[in-house]
Amino acid sequence: MKKQQQTHRHHRTRTFIQAGGLLQKSGIMDAFLIAPGDDLQDHENFKKAARLLGFLNSCLENNSFDEGNLEDWYTLGERLLRY
Repeated sequence: MKKQQQTHRHHRTRTFIQAGGLLQKSGIMDAFLIAPGDDLQDHENFKKAARLLGFLNSCLENNSFDEGNLEDWYTLGERLLRY
């Protein structure tokens, strides 16, 4: 059971790291002045973290996740990932 929990944590951590890479590649990190190495849980960077989370939440609330949008986002994301 312990081995299974470690494997799950490893996969979860890998997914979070990959998602962070996508945020970096998208330019969002630069837009919010988040530099590599910034600890977003540190009080010093609270404002950066709050702004990023607010932006992401706003995007989530202001978009519909219908098949048309998902396909459009796929097309755009695929092009960005290839370059």
